Amino acid sequence: MGLEQENPVLFLEQAKEAVKQLEDCKLQAESALEREKQGKLDFEQETEALKQKIEKTIQERKKELESSYDQQLSQSDGKIKKVQEAREKAKNKGIKERVAEESAPLKQENVELKRQYHGICTREGAPLFCTTKLFAILYKPVSFSEVLGMIFLFLLFFGSIPISIYYFLVPHRILFLVGIYLLDILIFGGLYVFIGNRTVGKFRDVVNQGAEIRRKINRNKKQMKRLKKEINKDSNESHYHLEEFDDELSRLNQERNEVIAQKQNALHSFETVNQNIIRDEMENTEKERLTTLKDQWQQASQERNSLEGKAQEIQISITQKFEQFIGKKHLNEEDLHRMIQFLQEGQCKSLTEAVLKLEAPEVEPVLAPAGESDSE
Repeated sequence: MGLEQENPVLFLEQAKEAVKQLEDCKLQAESALEREKQGKLDFEQETEALKQKIEKTIQERKKELESSYDQQLSQSDGKIKKVQEAREKAKNKGIKERVAEESAPLKQENVELKRQYHGICTREGAPLFCTTKLFAILYKPVSFSEVLGMIFLFLLFFGSIPISIYYFLVPHRILFLVGIYLLDILIFGGLYVFIGNRTVGKFRDVVNQGAEIRRKINRNKKQMKRLKKEINKDSNESHYHLEEFDDELSRLNQERNEVIAQKQNALHSFETVNQNIIRDEMENTEKERLTTLKDQWQQASQERNSLEGKAQEIQISITQKFEQFIGKKHLNEEDLHRMIQFLQEGQCKSLTEAVLKLEAPEVEPVLAPAGESDSE
């Protein structure tokens, strides 16, 4: 006979103790699992934080390195721009001087032509206003621009002025308009004819000579414009003595190229060597702390595995030793405690009766006759 029959109370006490051990073991395993999860989370978070800190530090150091060289390049660019502006200023000055020098004979010739025409007018007794631009436009235009000027003046005196007077100064009647036009023609037209008779009519040769002189002057002006355009288009800058500026620009560009090369070398060295040194130094600084976190995590994991293994062993032991007699659903402290009370208080004589009473407490257990009990 087994203990479940010989001493069911002790058997239940052992089952109760085993169940308690199993529950304690499971609780400890759950606690170890929480510590394992938290340890893993702490380790992963700290590892990721260190990784981000390293990458941020590397990027900041790289930006600082680039910024230092970019500042030098900016200074070089400023110097180059300053010299280029000075060179352009010197070139423009040289172009102006060259234009002035090469067009000087034409300018001087125009001055002489104007003086010659002025002398002709004085010698022939012609009015000096014959030498003016307005007179030339009104009576002897020699260029397309002077013809346009003459047309504009005629439109002004014989168009705009009378129409303006009609619309703004007198009543709007056709007779007033006719009168204004007649008066305008008499005044301006008469004045125009009068001056023409006193100049062109009386000094025709002088006016013609003046027109020819102005043609020569206009040809000289056109020639000066062509000369200026050719000089501006001339790619040969040797006339302007810019060698000093070119030498300085060459030196500054060489310095700039050297800074660029230094920057490229520094970045290459940083990306291949220095950033690894920074990474190793920062990892070594945090290595001990991360190792401690990892050890705590692994220790909790090992403890959980051990407790889960122990719980499994206890569970197997409970299944093999107690479950077939008590039933799986009654393998808890409360039911086991009640069955022990049933036996200790004499409500049941055997383990089977205690289980039956626990499942159907309203049914009284049937006690076997005394003779049968003795025979057993």
